[in-house]
Amino acid sequence: MTETSDFKLNDLRAALAAAYDIEAPIARGGMAHVYLARERRLDRRVAVKVLPPELAANDASRQRFLREARTVAGLTHPNIVPIFTVDEIGDFVFFAMAYVAGETLSQRVATRGPLDPHEAARMVCDIGEALGYAHAHGVVHRDVKPDNILLDAATGRALLSDFGIAHTSPASASAARLGRPSAPRGIVVGTAAFMSPEQARGDAVDARSDLYSLGVVAFYALSGRLPFYAPTAAGVLAMHIADPAPPLASVAPHVPPRVAQIVDRCLAKEAWGRFADAAALVRAVAEAVVPPAVPLAVRAFLVRSMHLEAPALIHGVMTGVGLLPATVAAWLSPVSGAVRAVATSVLAVALVLPAVVAVVRVRRLLAAGQQRDALVAALAARQARRREELAFVYGPGTSSFERGIAWLARVALLVATAAVAGALGAIELPLALVPLLPAVAVAGAATSLLAAVVARARTEQRTDPHGERRLRFWRGAPGRWLFRIAGVGFEHTTPIVTILSNSETPA
Repeated sequence: MTETSDFKLNDLRAALAAAYDIEAPIARGGMAHVYLARERRLDRRVAVKVLPPELAANDASRQRFLREARTVAGLTHPNIVPIFTVDEIGDFVFFAMAYVAGETLSQRVATRGPLDPHEAARMVCDIGEALGYAHAHGVVHRDVKPDNILLDAATGRALLSDFGIAHTSPASASAARLGRPSAPRGIVVGTAAFMSPEQARGDAVDARSDLYSLGVVAFYALSGRLPFYAPTAAGVLAMHIADPAPPLASVAPHVPPRVAQIVDRCLAKEAWGRFADAAALVRAVAEAVVPPAVPLAVRAFLVRSMHLEAPALIHGVMTGVGLLPATVAAWLSPVSGAVRAVATSVLAVALVLPAVVAVVRVRRLLAAGQQRDALVAALAARQARRREELAFVYGPGTSSFERGIAWLARVALLVATAAVAGALGAIELPLALVPLLPAVAVAGAATSLLAAVVARARTEQRTDPHGERRLRFWRGAPGRWLFRIAGVGFEHTTPIVTILSNSETPA
């Protein structure tokens, strides 16, 4: 902050001291500043949005700021950040709203990359429901973008904020439902990267304009990039108006096809080509990400895979520890050619056996009429649920315990390395420490190894790497080639459709 802004912040603290303790700045926009504060009366954290005095003195800016407060105050929805109070103290006009502990969608994508399709679908549904509620109450947001979407760290819920340029009209509630224009013509307001074509042209907009913006947000959340880019805002607006958006599948092939098609539909140039309303969009997204009813043959394949894990481990150990060294020894020792041939044949059979078993199992799956796509979809759905569960239990990122253990492993390894170097004379150490160097080296190496094992175990517990590897195997080239080999000379049958009862859940 500059000296001037520090002086203004001190003025703000002094002006609001009776009601709020201003703790730290959260965000700053062209119109207002947002601060984290503690409300003295209720002893709770709030976000205080303040109109700077130089803007508060401007009647148009002041009325726009107060209009946002009135707009949000009339909306009560779990996915809209609520306003608690609006006030004027001294030169400051401000309102206090709920503080959402977390990050904006733009921060989330910038720090950790694109969202998982299930995470993105939940975000779209949350914001879609918020928009549907606002539209039903005569409010078109007109500035749906990642910076205005807050992700609650505790619940993962997405909340919509910043109704500063929202358009409200007593008659627009029905207009939002029927698709009639609800905002005036001739005024271009909003953020260029997320504007609908009609908004970019300055035409009247309705609820479907917000759905276009939400489609751009979803495109960004799933791919990490925007559908349109140009050096200037005018260039971006022109692309929104004239250029077709690239299909999401062309830049994010991992996104389920049904989800990608929904995002593409939101980005239709004509409003009539999009969803009729936010409720229709939310229904489509919810149906697209519901785990499919996994066919019996695929469920049996997955169950069998789990049952074969222990035998596969035993087979790998016996091959690596027993058969491979025995074969090498046979070739290095003066034994007969027959012994070498037998040892080599046994090792070859042991190495090929897993592939033969896999091909036989895949052929049985093909005989039931199921292809690789069904298996990959079932594994992807399982892993998506697993990631969600693990993130809820252990948190979305590395814990302080894991970071501490990793730090301990590095320090212990450094100590062991220094002790070995001192024992070998590579570095000079006090003579009194020389007798202790072997013990220090052993203790350091043992501590480092133990810490590394603990860290790895904790990471595997939190991330389920085995399940991720299995998904990558069947989704990637190895799985594709196994299905091709298993399908040689195979006549495909009609898929077996398994109807699950309400009490059953996919494996």
